Amino acid sequence: MLVAFAATKLSIALSLRGGVLDMPNMRSSHSEPVPRLGGIGILVAVAVAAGVLATIGPHLSETPSLLTRPTMVMIGAGLGMAAIGFYDDLYGLRPAVKLLCQLVLAGAIAAWGCHIESVQIADWGPFALGLASVPVTILWLTGFANIFNFMDGINGISGVSGATFFLFFSIFAWLGSSPELTLFGVIFASACIGFLPHNFPVARTFMGDTGSLMLGIVLGFYVVYLTQRSPAILLPLLLVCSIYLWDSGFTILLRLRRRENILHPHRSHLYQRLVKAGHSHARITTLYWILHLVMGLLALACYRSGGLLRAGIATLSVFILAAFTGAVFWVEKRWLREKSSQNHGTAA
Repeated sequence: MLVAFAATKLSIALSLRGGVLDMPNMRSSHSEPVPRLGGIGILVAVAVAAGVLATIGPHLSETPSLLTRPTMVMIGAGLGMAAIGFYDDLYGLRPAVKLLCQLVLAGAIAAWGCHIESVQIADWGPFALGLASVPVTILWLTGFANIFNFMDGINGISGVSGATFFLFFSIFAWLGSSPELTLFGVIFASACIGFLPHNFPVARTFMGDTGSLMLGIVLGFYVVYLTQRSPAILLPLLLVCSIYLWDSGFTILLRLRRRENILHPHRSHLYQRLVKAGHSHARITTLYWILHLVMGLLALACYRSGGLLRAGIATLSVFILAAFTGAVFWVEKRWLREKSSQNHGTAA
């Protein structure tokens, strides 16, 4: 956490010196240029913490080894995606080239043996994916990395969400007897928290694609690896990040229905609708953090339950997502009515 705080502060100076700034555009929620290499701070913090633990771990009686085959694959995935994001932050990548690089990286992860072989939803399954195993894994890893990137649009939301997701994933890794992933989950969560003071409530830097894509693919890897070990854990893991999955999925479906190009920049996410309706970044980020906590606790309850109780938890989760969506549209409509009334009053 301390290393992330210091390294992120250093990255701000580097961004300003090199002119690596996030310029406002139609998708942005900021109006002034902001340094966008804050993800370097998270990357450096994870590397330092992991290096220290890997060095002193063998001399401690109950510290598991961090350098196992799964964690090496995860580290490779994170570094590879960070490299793609870093190049994009510096020079810009065409969307097609960027996506191709991500697909190649995800394919390499699957080729190393980390892929979802079967799935189990509640008490149904497990169902073997067979030949679809590798393509599903590639689509998931690429898709969630980009979802996390797309959701990085207001102050604090990615740092708060990343920290919360990693803490819950570390708990599930511990329950799934993966102590090395448990430690890495705490490391990543701490790095996200150390980054936050520079990004929330006032953004002096953004984590950029370097940070958001890296965090996204590492989180995606957790889902792949833990599900590979125990298919029953898939639903709880998806519940942990269900707010992000729903916000992005619902937005894509809505834009497809309106015949919009989903690859073009937009401000249609639920959190962006709340920003347009006049709510502060701090309030929206806090709301998403509360929702993440609620869904994470439901995920833990789901993992420990079965039968009707698990079905009830799944039903409650769907109700929360629907209620949240309805509330956002209600807030947006109320804001539009108030704006329309003000415009009519001014015209009169």
